[in-house]
Amino acid sequence: MTIKLYVIDSHEQALGIWREQQLTNAKLLHVDFHCDQRGLLVNRKKNLAYPIWTRFQKVDEGNFLKHAVVDGIISSVRWVHDLPGGRQHDIKTLKYHTDFSAIVHRLLHLLNRTPQTSYRLETCLANQWDQIQPDEILDIDWDFFAAQEYSVDSIAARIEMFFDRDFTTPPQQIIICHSPEYCHPTHELFEQFVERIQTLFAADLIRLPKPFVPRSQRSKSKLKNAFRARARKLYHLTNLSLRRLGIY
Repeated sequence: MTIKLYVIDSHEQALGIWREQQLTNAKLLHVDFHCDQRGLLVNRKKNLAYPIWTRFQKVDEGNFLKHAVVDGIISSVRWVHDLPGGRQHDIKTLKYHTDFSAIVHRLLHLLNRTPQTSYRLETCLANQWDQIQPDEILDIDWDFFAAQEYSVDSIAARIEMFFDRDFTTPPQQIIICHSPEYCHPTHELFEQFVERIQTLFAADLIRLPKPFVPRSQRSKSKLKNAFRARARKLYHLTNLSLRRLGIY
């Protein structure tokens, strides 16, 4: 069967693909700077997870995997990231059962009895991950190679490191997300990468249109945009400082 390769602009579009496919209990190889599981608390010892901050239900590029796990679409994730990358550099990250800040959520869980989902999460660094496992979906975010936290000169080496593997087991399907807001302006390199993946797996290429942004979410006010940018920067600096102290 021919492998389908989906090229998307924003990562939450992957959830729409899987829902349309009525996918269940799938395994994911998630090659990404970010976890995309914001709002999920994971007990890695017991392979269980449940949602936190449930009042924030809107699907976005930072939490679409949380929704996929809670809905039973994805049952296991192998998250491959480089450094910088991973929870230490991910502002809107998932929580582990053992995190200091998870204590409140664990107490609330005892009171509310939030349903738990069977879920296995593994993480590994870019130079350590092994081959694609049988029946895994290969999910790649371009910021794994071209995140703004990396130098532009390092992108080519990161790409070659990825391809320096013997891909003997083909993935169930492939999703490649551009995520231009998190990456250096490297559209040409991105397209070359997509072409190499398509050729490697002899895949059928399917491009999804960019997601529509409602007019209410757009702002033309320079003052408002500047204020939001400063607020985001302060929020990021505060969170990253806590990460360096080991507080998640």
